[in-house]
This record gives sequence, C-alpha cells and structure tokens, in this order.
Amino acid sequence: MSSSYQNRQQRWIKWVMSLKRLWEFAWKGGLTLLIPLLLMIGWYAWHASKFDLSETSRMPERTVLLDRNGIEIGTIHGANRRLVEFEEIPTFLKICLFAREDARFMDHEGVDFWGLARATLRNAKDLDFTQGASTLSMQLARNTFDLREKKSLNRKFLEIAITYRIESKFSKSEILTAYLNRIYFGSGFNGIEEASLNYFGRPTSRLTKGQCALLVGIIRAPHACSPWRNLEGAVRQRDEVLDRLITTEVITPEQADAIKSQTLDLRNPNAGDLETDHGTRVLRRPLEIVLNETQITTGGLEVITSIDFQLQRKLEKLVQETSIPDGCQMASIAIDPRNGDLLGVVGCREKKPTGFNRALDSHRDLGPLMIEPLIGTIALERGHLPIVGNPVATGRQLQAQDAIQLLKRFGFEGTFGKGEDLYRGTLSVSPLELAIAYATLLQNGSRPMPVFVRELIQKERTLFSRPAASFPAFADHSRLKKIPDFISGLSLPGTDHWAASLSPEKVIVVWIGYDNPKPFNLSLRESQRLKADLLRIAR
Repeated sequence: MSSSYQNRQQRWIKWVMSLKRLWEFAWKGGLTLLIPLLLMIGWYAWHASKFDLSETSRMPERTVLLDRNGIEIGTIHGANRRLVEFEEIPTFLKICLFAREDARFMDHEGVDFWGLARATLRNAKDLDFTQGASTLSMQLARNTFDLREKKSLNRKFLEIAITYRIESKFSKSEILTAYLNRIYFGSGFNGIEEASLNYFGRPTSRLTKGQCALLVGIIRAPHACSPWRNLEGAVRQRDEVLDRLITTEVITPEQADAIKSQTLDLRNPNAGDLETDHGTRVLRRPLEIVLNETQITTGGLEVITSIDFQLQRKLEKLVQETSIPDGCQMASIAIDPRNGDLLGVVGCREKKPTGFNRALDSHRDLGPLMIEPLIGTIALERGHLPIVGNPVATGRQLQAQDAIQLLKRFGFEGTFGKGEDLYRGTLSVSPLELAIAYATLLQNGSRPMPVFVRELIQKERTLFSRPAASFPAFADHSRLKKIPDFISGLSLPGTDHWAASLSPEKVIVVWIGYDNPKPFNLSLRESQRLKADLLRIAR
C-alpha cells in the first residue's frame, strides 16, 4: 500500500472523527439550550395562565339613560365607553386598521414572527426598544391586563404567552371587536363607539371612510393627535393611513384623494350635548337605590326612565329664562297624574346643577291660594262643603288634628302650622309633594306613587320593572266640583311664589324664592308671562 493512500485514509478518518465530535457537540449543546428554553416557555405559560381571559371582552361602559319615548337623555356610571358588535364595524375601518397596525392579523396565531424579527433587528441596531412589533392580539393583551412596565423582554414574553391564550380561546372577530371597544382614542373617550359619537356625532356603523382612517390613525398617539386637541396632527395621521393603503394597493391614489377631500364633520367640543344635565343628575339618586355597587361601577345598563326629554328641556328653559329678582332661585317639577311618572325636574337656575335639588328637597310654605283646593278636598272627605275663596272658613269645619292627618294623605311630611294658620297655607312642602297632591285631585283621590325609573335592562334582559302604583287617599265623594287648570299665589310672609298648571296628562309646579327666605315681589307682567308659559308647556 502506497504512503499516499495511507495519508488519504488517515485524513478521511480524521475528517469523520471531527464530524462526529461536531455532531456530538451540537447535539449536546442543543439539548443544553433546549432544556432552559422549555423551562422558560413553561414558566411564562404558567404565569399567563393566572390571567382571566374573560376580562378581554368584559369592560366597564356607560349606563345609558332613555326617556319614556326612547330618546337618549344622557349617560352615567361606568367608564366613558360604549360597546359595539362586530357587525357594526365598517369594512373600511377594518381594512385601515389591518394596514396600519397588523397586516397579517387574519393569518397569524397572535404573533407576527416576520414583524418581530424586523423589530428585533431594528432594536439591536438602535441599542434600545424602539420598535415593539405588537399585533392587535398582543395590544389587546397589554391593554386588558395593564402590562405597562417599561418595554423589556420580560414584558414581551409574558405578553406573547397571554396572546397565545387569547388566540386559542377567541375568534378573530371577537378579538378585533374587543380591541376596538377597549383602546383609548383621546379626549377621555374609551372605545370606538364613544369616540365616534363624540368626535363626529354618529355611531361607528355610519362613519365615513375619511373618519374611519382618522380614528385608526390616532390610535398610536391618541392624546397628542386628538382631533379636538390637534386637528392638523389627526389629519396627518389619517393621510398616513391612506398612503399605506395606496402602498399595499388596496386603493388608488385617486381614491385616496377623494377620501381626503371629504369633510370630516367634526363636532365642536364646546357645543352643547344632547343630554340634559338636570335630568341626568336627578336620576343618580333613584338609580343608586336600585343598583348594587357592581352595577354602578361596571355600568353597561339601559335605563328607561319616566323623564320626557322634550318637556324637560322646556322646563329648563323656563327656569333659566324667567325674569326674577337677583339672587332668587327657581325650581320646577312635572308629573303624570295617571301613573306617577316624573316627566321633568329642574332643581335650580344654573345650567350645571349642584347637589341640592330644590324641586325635591326644599320645603317652603304654601299660602292660602295654593292650599285652598286641598282644604276643600279634606272638608268633602268629612262631609263638609268647601266655602269657595275662603279656605280658613272651610277649615274651621274640621278638627285641627284631623285636618293634619287628612293632609298627610296627600303625601305631605313637612311642618304643619297651628290653628287657622294651617288653613292659610302655613304648611311646609316641597314642589314634588305639591305636584303629587294636585295629581291626587285629578285622579279622584287616588295618590300616584312617583316614578323615576321604569325599567332596567342589561343585554336585552330586564333586571327591574316598575309598574304604576297608587294609594287610595280619598273617597270618590271628596272630588271637587271644579278643579282649576292654573293656580298661583304667595306664602303668607311673601317669601315664596308658587304656580301650578293642572291637566289630565301632567301637573307642573313652579317655586320661586330666596334660599334664605325674604319677601320679594314678582311683577304682574312676569306673573302673567309665567302663567302663559306654564299653560303652553302643559298643552
């Protein structure tokens, strides 16, 4: 055997041995790396399992208040958010969102590895976490579970683990809907519906293409690019979204120009809201009685109230525009005598009401003209005839204590005057109590129970329903032969001016006076104007 052949054979053997050693090293090294990798994956999977995934679709939203005719009068409780269904999201908004935030949303399983690799290279180049490559699913995980520590590998790995759990439990449409309902759009608006209603005055389902592109554009910087705060910046973000659609050949440059030329129809942030502050505020009290703490915090309820939105606005205008002495206050309340529905409540002259509601909580003396029909009714109850125009003479036919007990049947709970002063109207009542008393007259002695909340609905399921109720306060023979359609008068000291209109469909009571009682005069012209306004509103 030649020496050259032996040399070749030795080199072959060395090469095989080297290859074998390399394989053993790679296998052992790979196994060494695989074990901690599996342990790390297991740790993050275990940590992610602690999170309740139902939180992704469960989020606090506003409780919506509807008037008796189904008109929205305001929102209270919960977060500043309203939820939408997947079917309400415009197709163009989804297209914009995918192009801007997550082009492979429908294809990946929660993590876009191509985007993650690209972001990793960029971060390595910048020596910082300048890019995150978060998919919509990852953003949903981060926003739902408040993973807001500074960008780090720990946060990213935990976010990925939770994301895989979300993707395994929910469909793509459920994830997309939860994402749009949860994220912040600036100016205090959480979720796409709240942003759409406030920025553009229309629901999500009716957004134009330009409005869709703008809302998607401001997601990355909702505070800095809020259209109410920085319209130029918001428009610039809209244009970037449309340019991205051109790049991906979803739309043509001509189509993008047409969308950019559309008016945004942005609402004026200083414009008055449709809702009535007086009506919304007064409903907080009964709702806090009906609702438990969880329902108040979580919101998301639909409340059908007794309020008549149009009448409420008319009463607010009446109270705010009636000419009265400086420093005087005014309150008004309306009730449907047939079922006790409180149709409107205005507790003060101010447009933004305070905590004290004079229509419900203030108790002031009536006066002889205002109490006369009530004294006539209790006299008839005891078989005596009312003496028209003279409530004191009518009252003399009754025992004082018996008269007080009979007046309590109207629902009065205040201080009752002594002797004949009682029949002159020295009786402390609230506007609400007086409205109920006059409603009792119209209902032949049947006192209606006042109602603020008719029905409480959650997810199309009725939680609470309040039927009409009444109390038989007086017998049929107690009915007055003639019930006036308008009554007005002063208390004995001249510190309180009252007016009321009475009709089968509504009783409206108005009170005017100083919070610290002192006499005042309401001009004849204003008294006549008040009467005309009340009778007009009552029609």
